[in-house]
Amino acid sequence: MSLVTPLQFSCVQPRFYRGSYPAEINLPFLRTLRLNYIISLVPEPITNDPILAEFCEVEGIETVFIQCADDKKQKTKTKNKDEPKVKRKKKPVPIEYDVVIECIKFLIDKNHYPCYIHCSNSNTEVTSLVIACLRKLSYWSTVSIFNEYMTYTSSINIHERNFIENFNLEIDIQGVKPSDKVSWIIVRSKHNGATGSKQDKGAKHQNGKSDENLDLTPQLSASKDPLPTLRFHDD
Repeated sequence: MSLVTPLQFSCVQPRFYRGSYPAEINLPFLRTLRLNYIISLVPEPITNDPILAEFCEVEGIETVFIQCADDKKQKTKTKNKDEPKVKRKKKPVPIEYDVVIECIKFLIDKNHYPCYIHCSNSNTEVTSLVIACLRKLSYWSTVSIFNEYMTYTSSINIHERNFIENFNLEIDIQGVKPSDKVSWIIVRSKHNGATGSKQDKGAKHQNGKSDENLDLTPQLSASKDPLPTLRFHDD
């Protein structure tokens, strides 16, 4: 039996994958990834999808549901001739920073891998925006972030650019020890810039081999944009 990857499937970091909403034909391929978690950035939890829900139950995959409204479906669902027409201002981007923060708080823990992240097929920018913000925590340059973004979306508008560039929040991390942090997320001090741990810095070149959690992308120049910072509270 041939294996079919989800649309726009790729490896973000070792054991961390992205792609479209999994169709039934993609499930044999996802099985080969031996996933521990699937992060769903969708309007409704995938427990409402009987095929995908059964797959996760059989494979022992835990699902993480982070609600993201689907404006296109919402318009269709609420359309009623008898209801008065109300003009709603279209959101510049399909998610808020809260979604990115919730993803970071989950993905920073190395015990949550292998992991697959996806959004709905009608709001494909959601995953790309989350990954773009994550790249800032890997010290990617703005140009490199935008280039990767356009690989999956073909274009980027001013609102999406601003959303990525202005992601410079201070994020509190609760319940995760710094020693359990994935090495490709760099901890930055608010005043001292990037401060990777000794474990992060030493593991990259140990015996000339790469650890499975390491960022395997080429070294990129530092971004001039304000960068997000992380504050650990592991007590």
